[in-house]
Amino acid sequence: MIKTILAGTWACVVTLGATYGAVSWQSSAAPATHAEPERLYGGLETVRTRMISVPVIRSGAIQGYVMAQFSFSADAQTLKKLSLKAEVVVLDEAFRAIYSDDTLDFKSLKKQDWPAIAKKIVEGSNTRFGTKIIDDIFVQEFGYVNKDGIRAGGKRGS
Repeated sequence: MIKTILAGTWACVVTLGATYGAVSWQSSAAPATHAEPERLYGGLETVRTRMISVPVIRSGAIQGYVMAQFSFSADAQTLKKLSLKAEVVVLDEAFRAIYSDDTLDFKSLKKQDWPAIAKKIVEGSNTRFGTKIIDDIFVQEFGYVNKDGIRAGGKRGS
């Protein structure tokens, strides 16, 4: 009988010790894990925009449409303080950058063209905010559909 009581007491002591050790080990490691994302990303938040369709007009006629969706990173605290959603400004700047750039040939877009468009969107957005809010912009979707492709698609559906 005494051996059974001693074995039960020993099992309780070992369980309590292991639990105490695990809890103290986790609590000492917790501050480092919470500080790590803040240090790496500096409190940035990524916001995904909706898809936009931008008409490409050359020689007074619509040549096609650019379909694009973006994400952008911005300071999370600043985003919460804005009275206007940052997505609205970024999408407007993206529309303006794509619509107004007559030098781009969307039928044969090159990889080298994207950094200039991205820089224009970020700088234009931050200028409109009056301070640096948008850190970087990322492409989620980007495509060009010529007007013949749109009409052919419409004929198939009817």
